[in-house]
Amino acid sequence: MNLQLAQLILWLPLLGFLFCSTSGLYIKDRALQKRLTTIIAPGVVLAAFAIALFVTLQFGSTSREIIALLPGASIYDPWIRFGGFRVNFNEVLDPLSLVMALVVTGVGGLIHVYSIGYMKEDRDYTRFFTYFNLFIFMMLLLILGDNFLLMFVGWEGVGVCSYLLISFWFSETANARAGNKAFIVNRVGDLGFSLGIMTIWAYFGTVSFYTPQHRGVLELANHVGHVLDVTGAVVPASVITMICLLLFVGAIGKSAQIPLFVWLPDAMAGPTPVSALIHAATMVTAGVVMLSRCSFLFVHSAVALQAVAWVGLATAFAGAAMAMVQTDIKKVLAYSTISQLGYMFMACGVGDFTDGIFHVVTHAFFKALLFLGAGAVIHSMLGEQDIRKMGGLKKKLPSTWAVMLIATYSIAGFPLLSGFWSKDAILESASRSFAGNGMLLYAGGLITAFMTAFYMNRLMWKTFYTRERFTDGQLHAHQHGDSDESGHADDTHDGGSVHTSPSTMMWPLFILAVLAVGFGWFAGPFGPGGGDLLRKFLEPSIAPLSLGGLQPQADLLSPMAGYILSSLIAIGGLSLAAVLYGRRMETGAILDPVAAEASPLVRLLKNNLGFDAVYNIIFIKFGGLLAERGLMRGVEADTINAAGDGIAKSVGGISHLLRRMQTGYVRNYALVMLVGVVTLMVGMLVGVMQH
Repeated sequence: MNLQLAQLILWLPLLGFLFCSTSGLYIKDRALQKRLTTIIAPGVVLAAFAIALFVTLQFGSTSREIIALLPGASIYDPWIRFGGFRVNFNEVLDPLSLVMALVVTGVGGLIHVYSIGYMKEDRDYTRFFTYFNLFIFMMLLLILGDNFLLMFVGWEGVGVCSYLLISFWFSETANARAGNKAFIVNRVGDLGFSLGIMTIWAYFGTVSFYTPQHRGVLELANHVGHVLDVTGAVVPASVITMICLLLFVGAIGKSAQIPLFVWLPDAMAGPTPVSALIHAATMVTAGVVMLSRCSFLFVHSAVALQAVAWVGLATAFAGAAMAMVQTDIKKVLAYSTISQLGYMFMACGVGDFTDGIFHVVTHAFFKALLFLGAGAVIHSMLGEQDIRKMGGLKKKLPSTWAVMLIATYSIAGFPLLSGFWSKDAILESASRSFAGNGMLLYAGGLITAFMTAFYMNRLMWKTFYTRERFTDGQLHAHQHGDSDESGHADDTHDGGSVHTSPSTMMWPLFILAVLAVGFGWFAGPFGPGGGDLLRKFLEPSIAPLSLGGLQPQADLLSPMAGYILSSLIAIGGLSLAAVLYGRRMETGAILDPVAAEASPLVRLLKNNLGFDAVYNIIFIKFGGLLAERGLMRGVEADTINAAGDGIAKSVGGISHLLRRMQTGYVRNYALVMLVGVVTLMVGMLVGVMQH
C-alpha cells in the first residue's frame, strides 16, 4: 500500500483551506479569485475521495490489518512530550477510518459542487469555501487520528467550523445566536469527553489507540472479560464504566441526543449546504464514530451500553414526534436527523456498532439528498422555507421532486431502498438486546419508523402535491442579510417566478439518489460476495459483544418476518400521510391535521419539548442572576476587589510612613546612622557579657 499517497487524504483539504484563506492577499482580481476557488476548493476534496477509494480498494485486497502511519517523521518521534505524557501525531488506516473518509470526502465533495451553484452570487463566496475546506480537514483529523488527543483536536475543530458556518450570515442576529448556541451546547458535551480522555490517561498510561508495541488503549481492551493497563494490571470494571459514560456525554453533545439536542434545529440558520454537510452527513455522526472506535471499551460495560441504547431510543422517538409538526422544510429535516441519530445510538447500545455505521453511511446519502433537494426547492422559491406556502411544485420542479421522492422513501424504510436495509438491521439487533429488553426497544423503533414515514410523506405532499399556495411571478425573496451577501435568494429570475436550479446543483442530487437506492442492497445481507460486505469489511475495527462476556438474546422474529413487518410499517406511514393530505390536494388548505397551532401538545413539540424554556430559566435567568449578584457582586466586588483594595491601601500606608523618613536633611540621616551604630555596639557588648 502506498502510505505516502494515503497521507494526502488528510492534507489535501488543508491545502485547499490555505489557498482559499490567503488568496485575497495575492489575487486582487475578485473574478479570478472566485474562479480559482471554484476549481480548487471542491477539487481537493474530490481528489481526497479518489485517493481514499484507491486506498480502500487496496486495503480490501490485503489482510486488512490495522496500519498506523505518521506523516513526515519516524513513528517513534513524539508529537507532544510533557513529563510522563507522550503522544505521536499518527494517522490510523483501518476499515472504520477508511469507510468514514469515503463518506466525508465523497458526500462532502458532492456538497462542495452543489455549493458552487447555491452560493454563486454570495459576496463572501471564497470565505464560505474556506470554512468548508477547513471543516473537511478537521473531520478527517477526527476520524483518522490514532489517539484520543488528535481525535479531540478534530472534535473541537469541527465545532469551531460549525460555529463559523452556522453563523455565516452573521449580520442577522438570529444566525449569530444560532452559532453561539451550537458552540456553547457542544462545550457541555466536550467537557465530558475531555474528562474521559484524562481518566483514560490516568488509568491506562496512554491515549493512543494503537502502538508499535501493541500497548494502545484499544489493544489493551481487546481481552475477553477484562481490560489491562500498560503495566498489565486489570483496570476495574467501575473505571471502565465511568470512562464510557464520560465519552458518551461527549457523543450526546456532538450528535444532538437528549438532553443536548437543542442546538441542531437552530443550526438550520446556516446556508443549506452547511445543513447537508455538517448536520446530516458528517459532524453530527462524529459521536457514533467515536462510540464505534471505542467499542472495545464499551462492550466491557453493560451499564454504559444500556445508557446508550435507551438515550438513543428516546431521542429517536422525540425527534420524530417534533418533526411531525414542523412547518419549516429544513427544520423537518433537522428533527429527522436527530431521530435518525437516535437509531444509530440504539444500535451501538445493543452492541451492534457495525449496523450503526451502516446507518451512518446510508443516512449520509439520503439525508444529504433531502437537504440538498430542500435547498433546490428554497432556491427555486427564492428563499421561501415554509411548506404551508408551497404546494404544486411537482409540475414546476420535476427533477427535484423525483430525487426527493427517492430520499423520502429511503429514510421511510421503503422496501429494498438503502434506508430499509440499515434500519431493519438496527431493529433486528435491538430485538435481540443482551439485556433482555429487546421487545421494548424493537417496539419503540417500529413506532418511530412509522412516524418517520408519516412526517416525511407529509413534507412531500405539502411541498409538491397540494394546490399552489403562492402566486407565481410574485414571490418575495427571503434574504439572509443584504442582497449582495445572499445570492441564493436572488430575485432576478423571471420577476419572482419559480425556476429550476443550475446543473451544478442538480448533478450531485442525481448521484446521491443512485446511492440512496442501491448502496443498501450492495452492502446489505443480499449483496454480492455472499452479502454483508460492509459488516465483513468493518470487522477488524469493531469489538464483538462476546469480548465483554455479553451475548445477544434469541431472535424474536425470523429475518423474513422482520422484513415484512418493517415494510408494512413504512408503507402504512406513507399511506396515512397520503390519505390525510391527499384530501386537501384540491382545496390547497393550509390546515394541517397534525400541526394545529392551538394544540398545547403541538406547541410543546414545536418548542423542543420545553427544553429551551427550562435551559433559559436555569442557565440564562437563574445563572445570569447568580453570576451578576452572587459572583460579580458578592465574590468579585465584595471579596476579590475588596481584597485587592485592602492590599493597595496597606501598601499605600506603609509607603506613606517610609516617605516621612525621607526628609532630605543630612543631619537627620546622620542621626539615624548614629543611632544604628550605637544600637549595634550595645548589641555586641551584651553578647560579650553573656559569654
